[in-house]
Amino acid sequence: MAELIHDLFGEVPPSPPKVSNAGQAHGYAASPGTGPKGETCGSCAHLYRKRMAKTYLKCDLMSATWTGGHGTDVLSRSPACMKWQPSTSTEGTK
Repeated sequence: MAELIHDLFGEVPPSPPKVSNAGQAHGYAASPGTGPKGETCGSCAHLYRKRMAKTYLKCDLMSATWTGGHGTDVLSRSPACMKWQPSTSTEGTK
């Protein structure tokens, strides 16, 4: 059995809050960081800006799996994946 750790006053401190993955993006076509060094999703031709009440960043290669939630978003600052292509236009919208 694990030994409980007590604080200065002899009480057991509360456990740390659970970290939620609700704000994390999981809509990448491949693992971030597997593409060219120095490039990011923000410089990729496949980055798609879906404009609704807010603008949601998506990978166009994954459009078949897009949901209405944040689970299929990508982060523009993420390192490029192996499917990265240089951007030829300023941005795409639907």
